[in-house]
Amino acid sequence: MPYRTVKITLKMIAEKAGTSIGTVDRALMGRPGIHPETKERVLRVARDLGYKPNRFASALGRKRIVHIGFVSPCKPAGFYDEVDQGVDRAAEELHAYGVTVEKLYHNTQNPAEQAALLERVEPSRFDGLAVNCYGHAAARQIDRLVRDNVPVITFNTDAVKSSRLFYVGNNSLQSGRMGAELLGRYMGGEGSVTVMGNFLQVNPFSERFGAFCEVIHDEYPQIKLFPCAECGGDEQAAARNLYETLSQLPSMRGVFCTSHSSTIGAIETLRRLGRKDIVLIGFDTGSGSLDALREGWCDALLFQDPFKQSYQAAHLLARHILEGWVPANPLLHVETSVVIKHNASSYRGREAFVEQYL
Repeated sequence: MPYRTVKITLKMIAEKAGTSIGTVDRALMGRPGIHPETKERVLRVARDLGYKPNRFASALGRKRIVHIGFVSPCKPAGFYDEVDQGVDRAAEELHAYGVTVEKLYHNTQNPAEQAALLERVEPSRFDGLAVNCYGHAAARQIDRLVRDNVPVITFNTDAVKSSRLFYVGNNSLQSGRMGAELLGRYMGGEGSVTVMGNFLQVNPFSERFGAFCEVIHDEYPQIKLFPCAECGGDEQAAARNLYETLSQLPSMRGVFCTSHSSTIGAIETLRRLGRKDIVLIGFDTGSGSLDALREGWCDALLFQDPFKQSYQAAHLLARHILEGWVPANPLLHVETSVVIKHNASSYRGREAFVEQYL
């Protein structure tokens, strides 16, 4: 039978120490109005029972308002709607602990646009920031904010050379390898493939691309790689890029997309050309990609749970501010799932994973 941890409550401590719950609360919180001997007895009982204080709950008594900001694109909507829902759910839960959340959204996945937004952020307004970052300019702005004593974490995309505290999101190297294995097996280990992505200079797209190429080179030597042009987060640009690639290389048998935008664009082109013979491994779920999966225009999707990424980022940033908590490993990876036709119904949108956190 598995071991189960018993949650030690104030009531249990009060009963053991022979005091009221109010007296226990004053002792544990260091408030006045309690005899020193009584306080020592309560603290001794708490230690003996293995009590661990809920720092979030104690924030209620401090009457401190903690203000955190979320910096992120809002497009493409198919992906960032789920990010937004995760932020909203966390904000609703954290409100009870005196934590407020402000969304600082820019329009698209544009490094220059994000850098300009971060430049306008006044450090005195925030107790912490969570940034879905793009490019080296974001890293420079993160460093500026950290120098002004604003803790910054990243989510979904990382700034590994910045002063951010930790990252919450997809393990991009692992997901690139997963994409290579899936495509290699679907193609029977031979043929020509192209790789599509948003920005090669931005994590995680560059890491997914590199890891994919490494596995194909080492484990599927009969597969030939033909990189496709970047789409910059633009679905229509991705569609045009793949159309041009297939016009030049009609014998192409596989496509790996390292982002949501490139996946939607690739699906559009394959529909337009009627090319169900091409194996497509893409990223992220949404009505368009899930429909394509069911209809046979896409073979598998790698799901990185954008709701969970932003939800956890908000909670963990608040925990750092309220408790001083810092993870032992700065890379907090959200598990990547493989979605195929026969489990697609489990990834039908917000309601499919919000229920996990209610």
